[in-house]
Amino acid sequence: MTTFESFGLHEDILKAVKEAGFKEPSPVQVQAIPLVLQGCDIVAQAQTGTGKTAAFGLPTMSKIDAKSNKVEILVVTPTRELATQVSDELYTLGRNRGIRTVTIYGGNSYSRQISLVEKGASVVVATPGRLLDLLKNGRLKNFQPSIIVLDEADEMLDMGFLDDIEQIFSYMPQEKQTLLFSATMPEPIKRLAKKI
Repeated sequence: MTTFESFGLHEDILKAVKEAGFKEPSPVQVQAIPLVLQGCDIVAQAQTGTGKTAAFGLPTMSKIDAKSNKVEILVVTPTRELATQVSDELYTLGRNRGIRTVTIYGGNSYSRQISLVEKGASVVVATPGRLLDLLKNGRLKNFQPSIIVLDEADEMLDMGFLDDIEQIFSYMPQEKQTLLFSATMPEPIKRLAKKI
């Protein structure tokens, strides 16, 4: 049986796993975590509620330099509610390592969100519209995440965000690890996955 200890996660991340009461990894976690730790790009199909956030959060937050004071992980989610939920879970899993998480979405102050990023966030969880707005206007300085996660990609398709996603990728560094998670795999998502 695969255990969280068997993955080789950072000890502070494992401590958070125990504190969160996770007993054994879900199927998506068993398949995704080792590949993410190896630095592979992945496309994962998994339903909501199967532990996707931990499937990308545990290995990515184990890999980064928590003291670097720059954004290393970008997670793009379709809605403000999901962005808040993912951000809260990543904060809980990463706080023992001192990983700071910032959520960026519309309807909130630009300056406050930018200031929180500039204060040394390691993880940014963002909705496509607000993120693209900030990138186009050059408001996020030195924004070069090394790991980019698209969460609920099929919902982004349903909400008409695929063009925004492609534009967001035009601002990202050439060298990066890309992780795409989706409950379903319609053709446009498969094409996006090939492209990015």
